[in-house]
Amino acid sequence: MAIRAHRSQLIWSPFVGWVLLTCAGSVAHAQMESASPAAEILFEQTPAVDIPADVPVSSVGAGETGIAIGAFTLYPSIEVQGGYDSNVYATSAPTVGSPYTLIKPILELKSDWLNHSLRVAAGGGFGFYSNATSQNYWNGYVQADGRFDIQQDFYVTGLVGVRRQTEALGTPNALVASSPTVADSLPVQIGLYQRFNRFFYDAKVSATRYRYIDNSIVPVGGLPAGSRDRMEYEEQIRVGYEIADGIDVWVTPGLNQRIYDQFINSYGQQRDSNGWYVNVGATFKLTEKTSLEGFVGYTNQTFLVDGISTPALTFGLSGSWNGYEPLTIRPAFMRSVNESAYSNYQNYISTSLGIDFTYDIHDAWKMVGGTGINLAQYNPVPGSGVGPRTDYYWRASLGLLYSLRPQVQIGPLYEHTSGRSTNVADGGPSFTREVISIRVVGAR
Repeated sequence: MAIRAHRSQLIWSPFVGWVLLTCAGSVAHAQMESASPAAEILFEQTPAVDIPADVPVSSVGAGETGIAIGAFTLYPSIEVQGGYDSNVYATSAPTVGSPYTLIKPILELKSDWLNHSLRVAAGGGFGFYSNATSQNYWNGYVQADGRFDIQQDFYVTGLVGVRRQTEALGTPNALVASSPTVADSLPVQIGLYQRFNRFFYDAKVSATRYRYIDNSIVPVGGLPAGSRDRMEYEEQIRVGYEIADGIDVWVTPGLNQRIYDQFINSYGQQRDSNGWYVNVGATFKLTEKTSLEGFVGYTNQTFLVDGISTPALTFGLSGSWNGYEPLTIRPAFMRSVNESAYSNYQNYISTSLGIDFTYDIHDAWKMVGGTGINLAQYNPVPGSGVGPRTDYYWRASLGLLYSLRPQVQIGPLYEHTSGRSTNVADGGPSFTREVISIRVVGAR
């Protein structure tokens, strides 16, 4: 780049939401709340949440939940969280602490048809800080996705959504501003899947519109909203083979195009780029509760104006393991090349490694928690005068939940987050943050 003129459980660990919010390629990243799968699988760090059509949106589903409405079932849930945040602005000093309240409602409507399927989901997160009202926020999404069956093992998939995410202070690529930047996105995706005996393919094309809103003055070196607005397109096909029941191996080549609204941004830069990648992976569906998918690959993103490329080895691992009945473990690994919010850095390689768990202690008691690290390796703009920079974020959480009723749970939660950087003077993080809260989670 040149400078020139199946449904998830009722419990969802806050940690996994954070990892998913702080990794993924074309992904945007929400205010640092105890995220559920609804507000997750993709945030910015980059732009907006991309929720795959085969990933449950709601965080409910344990026990007898759901309300029958004709040929559909409605799954409502809500989480209310109240506590204290020791470092709202994620700074080294001085720090500002504040009581806070978080309210997260979710509605998911799913069809019960024998053929075809349709799901409509909506949710939000509303956060309030009594001692730091500039950090108050609301996030939300409305999404519809489904499947149209042509024949057995031959169908078309589609997805369309509207999403609003807030770039929380203390997360990768978030500009240090008095009020957080908001990222709106409009994703559209269409796919075609077909299986021939043990061979299969899954082709998808997608387009996502990203639009940013600055709620305060952007700090020096940060790109204003107009210089970050863009379209992203992606085309991919997965070709695979079922080597045994529940075990698939596959290869996924793909292309992407990132096109900014401003051909020349406010810093005289042209950031349009094209990319390609190849991933080789496997999917293991061993039991109803144990399913894992992982891949390793290679990606290369090239800026159109000068041909400078960012190559990277990539990998990913997701799913859940329940080999020991009381314990469920969920890994969340991801490495990708993301767009940068800074004028001196053309992009960054995001590496997230984490794991979370739920453990049935006894009867109505559950333990939830997780830990992980995110690395953001920034690549300088040639001629900018800055060197490479790596930001490190570590987060851990631990909590208990007690079932007052099968669909109502309450319990304490402790979260620790810290950030450091090889270049604090250029805007890198340097902070520690403790959050203690009480959560009430309900589903119908």
